[in-house]
Amino acid sequence: MDMIKTVSAYLADHNAVWGSMVPFATAVRFLNDGIKAIDTTAQNQETPTGATLDKAAARDALEDVLFLMCEALGVLAHNASDNDLFALTDVTPTTLDRMDGEELSNRAARVLAAANEKKTDLATLQVTQANIDELDNALQSFNAVKSSPRTHTAERKAQTQSLGRQVRDLKKHLRHTIDSMVNLLRRMHPDFVAGYRAARVVIDRAATRTAGKPSTPTPPAAPTPPTP
Repeated sequence: MDMIKTVSAYLADHNAVWGSMVPFATAVRFLNDGIKAIDTTAQNQETPTGATLDKAAARDALEDVLFLMCEALGVLAHNASDNDLFALTDVTPTTLDRMDGEELSNRAARVLAAANEKKTDLATLQVTQANIDELDNALQSFNAVKSSPRTHTAERKAQTQSLGRQVRDLKKHLRHTIDSMVNLLRRMHPDFVAGYRAARVVIDRAATRTAGKPSTPTPPAAPTPPTP
């Protein structure tokens, strides 16, 4: 892109040379439109999103309210010797934190269903409908964002692939259209053509760095004279 933008700037500075050639002017407009499109794609590809942070916040909220509901239902399970309910609600904050997204969502859904079945019993522990609704809302919020980071990753990958394709298309446009028309001006405007060719060179940034001071080679030891 450095090379392509350098060529665009050089052509703009020398518009007087080629401006009266309608096909040349059309080709330059196509080049500049392509540069703008690539810049837009690059900006979208590089723009960070808050999807990962949103997912983390939603997960924290779900884990918090889910743990408290499990504690309450666990008491009921113990008092009623309900082994199935006890197994469902036998969790710790660490246990919840180690679950993957689907496992956490599924566990929360099952706990929510149990809470709705045990509303009357939960009320004796001061667990209200509002607490059950809080779990329901936290679960819905988590489900809404749990796949967002992967979706954004897929979108960024698509944009990256689009960038490569757009750059390749512009390079082909230069090689097969503008380069040829510039060559037609070689006899009338040799300096312009020479400058264009210089702009078309892709500079290797690594090769332009200052090289380190070469080390002085150690001279070989003098040969030992033969013993007479």
